This record gives sequence, C-alpha cells and structure tokens, in this order.
Amino acid sequence: MEPKYKLIYQTLKNNILNQKYSVGDKLPSENQLAQDYKVSRITSKRALSELENDDLVTRQAGIGTIVKKRTLGAIPKSEIIFVIPFSNNTEFGDYTSGILQIFNEANGFQLTTINNHAFRDLPLDRLRSAKGIIYYVESIHLELPTITKLYLNNIPIILLDKSFEDLPIPCVTSDNFAGGSLATKELLKYNHKNLTYLTSKDSLNEASVRSRYFGFLSILRREKILPAILQTDFSDNNINQLIENIKSGRIDGIVAENDIIAIKLMNELRNHGIKIPQQLSIIGFDNIQASKLSYPALTTINQDFVSLGKTAATILLKLIQSPDIDPQQRTTIPVKLIKRQSIKI
Repeated sequence: MEPKYKLIYQTLKNNILNQKYSVGDKLPSENQLAQDYKVSRITSKRALSELENDDLVTRQAGIGTIVKKRTLGAIPKSEIIFVIPFSNNTEFGDYTSGILQIFNEANGFQLTTINNHAFRDLPLDRLRSAKGIIYYVESIHLELPTITKLYLNNIPIILLDKSFEDLPIPCVTSDNFAGGSLATKELLKYNHKNLTYLTSKDSLNEASVRSRYFGFLSILRREKILPAILQTDFSDNNINQLIENIKSGRIDGIVAENDIIAIKLMNELRNHGIKIPQQLSIIGFDNIQASKLSYPALTTINQDFVSLGKTAATILLKLIQSPDIDPQQRTTIPVKLIKRQSIKI
C-alpha cells in the first residue's frame, strides 16, 4: 500500500500546481493535516518535508509552511484527473493510494483530484488537456451529461463504482451482487429468518445499491424464505415503524446498503433501548474505519479500495498508451465478509 504521507504530499502538490494555493500562501499545519487525514503528526510532517525537497515551499519555525513557487506550470503535461466526491477523506475509500502506485511507477504523470461538482463546471478545453480521467460516479442522473461529453470527445475515461448500461466506457466496480449474497448467507447461517434490506431514501436507483439488493434476494429465493418486510428505508418518516418492526420481531436481521447507514441505525436503536445483537443482527457494506469503532463493532462486507484504484489506473494507462485497444467493459473486484460483533450467533 502507498504510504499515507504520499497521499497528503500528492494532494498538496496538486493544489499548488493547479493554483489552489498561490505563492506566499500558508499550507495547513502538521497538526491540522494529521487531523484531516487521520494520521500521525510524523506522517504529515513527512509530507510537508517532501514538498520542501521539491522546492515548492519553505518551512519557517513559528510561521509555518509557505508556498514558494510553481515550477511546472498550472496544468501538468501528463495530467490524470481523479474525480471523487470525498477526495480528502480516505475513510470512505482509499482509491487514491492504488491509483498513485500505478502512475508513480509509470513516471511522467501528475494526478489531480477534484470533486464531482467542480469537475462538472470545467470547460471542455480543460478536460481535453488531461491525458485521462478516472471518474467516481456519485449520481448517474447528475453525471450523465458530463460523461456523455467526455465520451463524444474521445477523452480516455474509466468509471469507478457505477456504470452506464450500453455506453461502452470501461468501469471498475466491487462485486456488489456477491456482497449482498455473502451478507444474507451469514445471517441465515445463524437462523435469522425475518430479514430486510435497509437503504437510504431512493438509493435503490443507484446500480451498486441495487446489485447488493439483488444478491440479497437471490439467497432468499434459493432458500425459499419470504420475509414479511423485504426492503425498507431509514428515514425520518419511517424510523418509528422500523423500530416497532424490530421490537415486535418482524425484523430480526438487516443487510444495510453501506456502513454509514448501518452505524446510524445502530446509534438510533441504542437511544430506543434496542440491544444489538441480542434483538437485531446487522451487516454493513464497505468496511470503513468507523465500522471497527462502532458499538458493537460492525460486521461488514469489505471492498478492496486500493485494488479498485490500481485496476482503474492500469486500464486507463493502457488506453492512453494504446488508444485503439478495446478494453473489457466491466471489471469486478472480489469482496469478502469481515466478521465482528453485530450478529447474534
């Protein structure tokens, strides 16, 4: 795995080269970076030292780290743009480490991270200046016009997490169907019969969430189990009914669309005196850092985010080097079950 300091270093370097920080600006302190990236101060100090070695900043005791100069211009010659809504929060998926491994080894490439909203506002000339784009699709509805523009202008692009049906753009996703199946089989193993699939409102419109749900359904069908409540959403309008269904035993096991919603539910249920896993077993999806720290620790489906990033970068590099190749349209990365304490066994 790429050292954490390199992620911080690369992000700050990108921000300097792309003029987010101007000459004379002060960068975040070692303590602030350590807090933002959830690393030690030694790690953040190493990242700032690397920038100093590049002659991009000066470091002055009692003053801080000051941007010195930009020697490579505003837009790197061989720029790769990584579009992701949570670029500075690796808790929600450290794709960047995997991407950097590939392009650092290839040499001559500069990675720029940008959030989806800002990327959608970039002019076409700016998009064309990039060698290639790795695009985490936040919302198929919102992203379609931008993806279409990239596709029609023959800009090399790889999609992460979601795909557009029948649009021949390579995508790299986790095996969401298998993840839903694994979680459901784990609950059935311990004789939970009244299962439900928990989502946030309207999230079944997203392909990844839907695939997990279909995996859930496939196991129920195979085992000839038909729960009273197949699917429900965790919303203000529905929380009271959900709690009542859990208290009455109409729901004794939950497969959640992701760890965030699973942890939110566990916190809410604790406020209502519902004990986990004594009264309800729950499995999340993603294996984010918070899943280890929740109470109880959350059983979850692990996505290999580093492998997702490496695979996407490898395919994009091949497209850049050989534009005429016809890459596989979908590459699926395996998932695995992480057993913790949120299941009654």
